[in-house]
Amino acid sequence: MARLNFEERNRNSYQKISDVPKEVIDKYKGVLPNELITIWKTMGFGIYENGFLQLVNPDEYEFVFEYVDKLLEPSIVWATTALGDILMWEGNQNWTISEDEGNRNVLINVRRCNNHVVGDMEAVLDFFLGDETAIAHKDCFDSKPYLNIKGKLSPLEYGQCYGYVPAIALGGSASIKNLKIVDAKSYIDIIGQAVGKIVDLE
Repeated sequence: MARLNFEERNRNSYQKISDVPKEVIDKYKGVLPNELITIWKTMGFGIYENGFLQLVNPDEYEFVFEYVDKLLEPSIVWATTALGDILMWEGNQNWTISEDEGNRNVLINVRRCNNHVVGDMEAVLDFFLGDETAIAHKDCFDSKPYLNIKGKLSPLEYGQCYGYVPAIALGGSASIKNLKIVDAKSYIDIIGQAVGKIVDLE
């Protein structure tokens, strides 16, 4: 049996919040990969992959770069996970590092204040199999806490995530007992303000 692509997997299970405004599509067309622009056009902003992934408006997440150093341009937030982590697209307009760098996704693990490359857009969209067991075994997403808490707390609404209270960066414990439903932007902002830099390239 052939694996389903992102749109096929989510067609009947995602929660659409809004269409992506034409001005947002026009702004990022040719900047973000075509795969994502197509999903924006056909499916919009919303909650995908059994609640694990939210496609977000990059313009609403510009504040993240107060706390996350950019390595390459453009750097654009396009999704958040159910655990408050960030998926960011790095282009390769900045060739001062290497002509081969960029055109990749980076996961910003807000909980643990680190980051790592998770692949190009096709690879990342193919990561999710619509199967929670598969998501759990994607170590790069550090997603097992999501499966441990899912079903024990209410499903997330758009803009929410399961966050540690207090946050790990603030001395909290990475215990399932400390996971609460929180506003994703506020969670990122509080952690960023507390640590100064979630990702510091200096």
